[in-house]
Amino acid sequence: MERSTATTRGTVLDAACLLFAAHGYRGTSMKDIATELGVRAPSLYNHVASKQDILYEIMDKAMDRAIAALEQALAGVDDVAEQLRRATVCNNEVRSLDPGHRLAIVAKRDRYTARVRHIIERGCRAGRFRTRTPQIAAFAVLEMGNGAKSWFKPSGRYPDTYVASEYGEFALRVVGYAG
Repeated sequence: MERSTATTRGTVLDAACLLFAAHGYRGTSMKDIATELGVRAPSLYNHVASKQDILYEIMDKAMDRAIAALEQALAGVDDVAEQLRRATVCNNEVRSLDPGHRLAIVAKRDRYTARVRHIIERGCRAGRFRTRTPQIAAFAVLEMGNGAKSWFKPSGRYPDTYVASEYGEFALRVVGYAG
């Protein structure tokens, strides 16, 4: 086993993130992560406590990035239709977290979801959106974004900006955008 780079907590998290995305949390072992890094599995424990802690840290950072990206995307945008076009999130491995970690990530996800739901509710009150159930519409919009993770490839047929634009338009249809 030849080591190509120094193993650090960061390289362990990066390798795990790639493998979790490709094979899922349950389909990735600590041995798989070690193999990706060119080290033996026991040496990973010098950098992380467990596979569960790796997943939690990856998801915690991802939710922080998603919340920050949402805030940045919405900054200075007052129009609810434009706000909704800009709102997306991907977060599929919550079910794999231990209960304590799951609660922390779900709280962040709920904060994100509440922000999207609030945009939809404001749009309904303003007569811009016509959905009868803003909460269900918010879930549909967010799940649509989550689903893209399963098929989107940066090297694929559609550029990310095109997919984001189309998904924004789809989101407006979900809420019954009244132009």
